[in-house]
Amino acid sequence: MSQSKRKQYGSRIADQSLIENLGYSVSSGAYKQVKVGPHLIPLSSNGSTYTTDASTAINLGQAGKMLAVYNNSGSVGSVAVSLTQISSLAAGVTDTNGNVGIACPPNSWTYISCGDSIWVITSASTLLVYLIDDDTYLSA
Repeated sequence: MSQSKRKQYGSRIADQSLIENLGYSVSSGAYKQVKVGPHLIPLSSNGSTYTTDASTAINLGQAGKMLAVYNNSGSVGSVAVSLTQISSLAAGVTDTNGNVGIACPPNSWTYISCGDSIWVITSASTLLVYLIDDDTYLSA
């Protein structure tokens, strides 16, 4: 695996002190404890069409992406990510390139950090794939 470094565009850097101040509740005298999930966005299949269906391989466009996958089925499904375009792999199955079908439990969320991989494919269209909105990226 290459030595990638996570980077962020300078215009998107936030002041940590401001974030701490916004998270503090004066009336309770403590930090807010509301569970908040990640901002999810659809995959772009060709630059102008958006989808959550990755049953056909989709290029993520850039290394370092993170995915949130909801398995909207009563059975185990799988997701595979790869450096090159890939065919679907069943849960736990590997290929000659060392890719693996990542198990997605029924009616549950699975979170995947893609690392250097830029392709994603699922075993079924009932696996809803979202990008986690993050403006950082991996660079060699």
